[in-house]
Amino acid sequence: MKKLLNKPWFVVTLALAAIAFVGNAVFEATKKPAYGAGAPASADVAASAENDATPEGGGVRLPVREALKALTIPKTALRDPFAPRAREDEANPTETSVAPDVVDSVHLSALWTQGGATYTLINDRICQVGDKIGRLQIESATQDGVWISHWKGRDFISLGGDFTLRTPALAATL
Repeated sequence: MKKLLNKPWFVVTLALAAIAFVGNAVFEATKKPAYGAGAPASADVAASAENDATPEGGGVRLPVREALKALTIPKTALRDPFAPRAREDEANPTETSVAPDVVDSVHLSALWTQGGATYTLINDRICQVGDKIGRLQIESATQDGVWISHWKGRDFISLGGDFTLRTPALAATL
């Protein structure tokens, strides 16, 4: 490579290529970007964009703010990316029960302190000490997690953790 850099024709070729690449990048940057290509624009945005020329792709040239407003966000339920995946417990085929067990499950997503009270986000619901979630009651909350009480006793749920309480059908009716 050192021998090639000592040859003037190679250095001139590299310099011309670099100038061509920089010139192309500057030329492309001066063009206005076309937002919303392939996506229908709203009526008020389309009316304001009628005077603008459309690019070869057929899209409408929009300012950035209007292009962001024209974007659609899917309304699907988003899942917590940090939550561990739920595993189905393998049922024992020899055990036959008359009625299925009652299951209460909670997921602690967030904890914060505001105005001297500690709030929790459990099952996508904001709760505080004393609130009930099904048959579970929040006993106390710290920045590490929450203590919940139930008919079997009490358990600690750490931040980001899950807890499932299984109650046999006969005990749930009593």
